[in-house]
Amino acid sequence: MSLDPLAGPGYHALLALSKAVDADARLPAGLLELLRLRCSRINGCTYCTRLHSGEAVEAGESPERVANVDAWRTHPAFSEAERSAFALAEAVTLVHEGHVPDHVLDAAIRDFGSSGAQRLIWVALVVNSFNRLAIGMRLS
Repeated sequence: MSLDPLAGPGYHALLALSKAVDADARLPAGLLELLRLRCSRINGCTYCTRLHSGEAVEAGESPERVANVDAWRTHPAFSEAERSAFALAEAVTLVHEGHVPDHVLDAAIRDFGSSGAQRLIWVALVVNSFNRLAIGMRLS
């Protein structure tokens, strides 16, 4: 049995936060979706994995990049700046394994500036919240 994530004010507050983060992200929509996709895969959220795979393609990402998002470290389709964004999103997602390493945050700041790195953290935080909501309510 699945629970209704739309019940109660929490979902609407999370959705408003998501919209605010997106409005301030100042990053390509395709990259945002790929980051969300990667975090969702790490968390095992099949609902969000399906959603962000489709959203990435709709945002102009190639099927190759969508299919290889888990290989971001070595796949030639990803730039160094994108790699630093993926590294930061993964570190935030896996924060239970330890703090975000200095070199990961430093690389994101180098490639996106301090405000850009902060925006990347917010993107990861929000998608991780949605992942936990979907998994917790058995949508995934």
